[in-house]
Amino acid sequence: MNKWPVINSYFDGKNFADMEVASFNQFVEQKIPEVVEENDEIIPKIEEVKLELSEIEVLHPRILEADGSPRENFFPMEARLRNRTYSGPVFLTMRLLRRDVEQDIKRTYIGELPIMLKSNLCWLNGKTEEELIEMGEDPMDFGGYFVINGSEKALMTQEVLASDRVMISERSGDVTSEVISTKGAFKGRVRIGRRKDGMLSVTFPSSPRKLNLFVLLKALGLGSLKEISNAFGESVEIQNDILLNWQNCEIKTEEEAIDKIGKYVAPGQVIDYRLKRAQEVIDAFLLPHIGQEKENRLAKAYYLGMMATKAIERFHNLRGEDDKDHYGNKRLELSGKLMEHLFRYAFKYFIKDLRFQIDRTITRRRKLNIATVVRPGAITERIRFAMSTGNWIGRATGVSKFMDRVNYLSPLTDLRKVKSPLNKNRELYEARDVHGTHWGRLGPIETPDGPQCGLVKNLSMLAEVTTESDEEPIEELLKSKGVSLK
Repeated sequence: MNKWPVINSYFDGKNFADMEVASFNQFVEQKIPEVVEENDEIIPKIEEVKLELSEIEVLHPRILEADGSPRENFFPMEARLRNRTYSGPVFLTMRLLRRDVEQDIKRTYIGELPIMLKSNLCWLNGKTEEELIEMGEDPMDFGGYFVINGSEKALMTQEVLASDRVMISERSGDVTSEVISTKGAFKGRVRIGRRKDGMLSVTFPSSPRKLNLFVLLKALGLGSLKEISNAFGESVEIQNDILLNWQNCEIKTEEEAIDKIGKYVAPGQVIDYRLKRAQEVIDAFLLPHIGQEKENRLAKAYYLGMMATKAIERFHNLRGEDDKDHYGNKRLELSGKLMEHLFRYAFKYFIKDLRFQIDRTITRRRKLNIATVVRPGAITERIRFAMSTGNWIGRATGVSKFMDRVNYLSPLTDLRKVKSPLNKNRELYEARDVHGTHWGRLGPIETPDGPQCGLVKNLSMLAEVTTESDEEPIEELLKSKGVSLK
């Protein structure tokens, strides 16, 4: 069978950068408004003042000339020739309240966002070959990269472990069940361990080390042995472990359990403050992907029960270990996701700077209005620095790299590269090896020599990475078809 007609027909309607462009479009249209929604209210130290943020908008690229006048129709070729950044202005609606009385409302310019070529916000999007040639562009160019200070920069896809997925591992008889729980920018690793003697312990961000699992379950509202048993599996081995841990748990009430955590997170404080602080830690840092409100505690308790059940089953050889190198347990972060991490970090800094400027203006008894407290450079500088140097959030390096234009294939491989965050100076034979699940997804041959061998991989030519999708419509569809949880 001649396969070339099939391959050619695939590329008739697609190009190599489609998934990068789709990822960036999702970032601009969905993720940026979500970041603003997370930080929609700013309350500085002076409590009578409040700033409300809403309706963020990113415009097509434009250029500010030397005399300060903005000019539309700023094309990528001009950015390359004049060593400028191909970026669009970002506007945010801000409402200033003082003692709940509106003082000022303004659609404010807050900074610049680099725009990906051929994305929805790029001037090249939807243009014909003749129009592209007129703009000075190569009609065969596929886009999917940025122009920063005149240099073409591509973001290297990052390979990360899947969030919100329970992974079981075993080392010298001790079994660990862990999950990376993600909410916005926060990633919290929750780990349940089952020792050889059958005792279950749990650790999560800001928690006491090796906290007894049953103490945490009681703090979450599971008071009786029957309630705790219902959160676990029904097999004899699991029920034996439950009884063993129940007998060794000295804490009897929910308040005692919360106080035990409080003594670690707020040592030496009065009991009321200890209880309040412990509840805040449980709500905010324990399994945040389930929710961060008081009403989510019971759901968290059942989730921990499921994690512990898996650890006990592994100890009794009722289930296998999870393979961290299996590609079903990995996720690829494309340009849009990487830009989301960067924008969230820059926006948090912008809010911190806003608080400082408001406090300073009031302390110096100056007139408070939106124009005087906004510093657009706060966002622009951070994004541009990261994209120029490749130093990203979470100490990642080499995320953005110069587009190699030596030949036609070089920029193709730049957009298909996948980088693992693992340390290149360690052996890590299994992580570098070709895994069976790479078949059809990653090229088994194309990888660098030397320390990066097996850690930098390349996507197969016909491999596609999908963008994030919302689970609610799927849940609603399943419910409407009569699917229910037993």
